[in-house]
Amino acid sequence: MTAVTTTAGSGAISLGALEKSAGFVLRIAQLTVFEQFFKVFGESEIKISEFTVLYAVAENPGVRQGVLADVLKIKWPNMTKLVRTLEQRGLIERHVPPSDRRSVRLQVTDKGREQIDRAQEKMVRSDRLALAMLNDEEHAELIRLTRKIAGWPAVEQEEAR
Repeated sequence: MTAVTTTAGSGAISLGALEKSAGFVLRIAQLTVFEQFFKVFGESEIKISEFTVLYAVAENPGVRQGVLADVLKIKWPNMTKLVRTLEQRGLIERHVPPSDRRSVRLQVTDKGREQIDRAQEKMVRSDRLALAMLNDEEHAELIRLTRKIAGWPAVEQEEAR
């Protein structure tokens, strides 16, 4: 096995079979991307999970909270907490349809849209910085493969960028 080094170059170790475990390597890659997110956003900005939910609601006005939780692989109790936090900050609104009192539909507020507009460029920048070692073809292949793993449909090349 090849020795794996830290980004600081302070050490190298072998991880044996873990180095060939797709799940393990995906998790390390995810953490690496998140590190870049935190550098770009800092601690005072919106959290990754909050931005994800806020952005998804903006893309899908009126989406049911449970559907969103299922698609994003967020446990329902955790989604409830996330939605409550975003609602308390005035970024989204919850609506309970009179025809189905068990269902909660979500909408982004004007303040939420402003937060998305401020954060979206940073999100794209953090993604590009985290994946700077990939050329355009490799980036597209990464998106294609990870979408496949997630069970999502393929996207057109223009959409992937």
